[in-house]
Amino acid sequence: MVCAALLVVGLMLAGDVSTYDQYLGVTLLAYAVCAQAWNVLSGYSGQLSLGVGAFVGVGGYTSGLLMLHQGVGWLAATVIGTVSSGVFAFVLGFPLLRLRGSYFAVGTLAATLALGTAGQLWTFAGAESGFVLPSGPPSSTNLLRAAVVAFSLAIGVILVIHDSAFGTRLMAVRDHEQAAAGIGVSTFRYRMAALVVSGSLTGLAGAIIAMQTITVDPISMFSINWTINATLMVVVGGTATVVGPLIGVVLVYYVLTQELQSLQALSTIIEGGLLMVIMRFSPGGLWPMMLRAVRSLRRRTNPVAGTARAVTTPAASDPPISVRQPTS
Repeated sequence: MVCAALLVVGLMLAGDVSTYDQYLGVTLLAYAVCAQAWNVLSGYSGQLSLGVGAFVGVGGYTSGLLMLHQGVGWLAATVIGTVSSGVFAFVLGFPLLRLRGSYFAVGTLAATLALGTAGQLWTFAGAESGFVLPSGPPSSTNLLRAAVVAFSLAIGVILVIHDSAFGTRLMAVRDHEQAAAGIGVSTFRYRMAALVVSGSLTGLAGAIIAMQTITVDPISMFSINWTINATLMVVVGGTATVVGPLIGVVLVYYVLTQELQSLQALSTIIEGGLLMVIMRFSPGGLWPMMLRAVRSLRRRTNPVAGTARAVTTPAASDPPISVRQPTS
């Protein structure tokens, strides 16, 4: 219901805003999709990923090359780019899911660096300079509508994971893998599912970013900045929550990056300071802290009287309870 409402409202408003606002909306929604995808893998599954750029690049390069060399339409290219990123995540999962903790994180980072280097040497895709999409990319209105659909899909995935038995088992694997395996949960399958879902959503965001920038190059598409931004947005907003990453996207990208774009050094300092404050005083993120504050305010403004529970004791007139002893 929530996703349907977001989808309808977003599609209706997409054509009623200025070109600048459409560009800003596409960027915000693409970052939100990346953040929610990272939230699936690292927040709900507990697998720290440093490979967001790998899936962004796979989605962007696949969709862009299909348009450039095969003449595929932008919508079909976006769908294929999303699927290809999911397939890449599935293949990558077999070696990576044998690793745990920091080893898994380093493995995802190595995959990103390897793909970035390969992209710089790939002459078919323009090597270091990349390539420019052919004429026929979507208009700003249609691209914003596509971003709204991607965002609604990401929110739907998060809601399903948050409120379903699948999500419960996935969080059980995150919290105690041995205990989850002991009750019959296939830890490998659930971790693989989280990796594929996360990779597909990230590839979808990468395809949308490629359509927006028109120029696709390995330095920007496989950048480590995608991982830094996604991690910062989710950690600041709140991991393993639905609303938290959205708060992080607005705060980190729009408030700190967009509004302070002329003061990049100050923006970076504020981001670092904000992260340290969050980790010190509210490790769960801003959204859980806001919920705790609201609950505390409700308790103060609406005290519950008579919370003491009555304890029932047997009356003095009650007959004693006798226990019949067995006879020999």
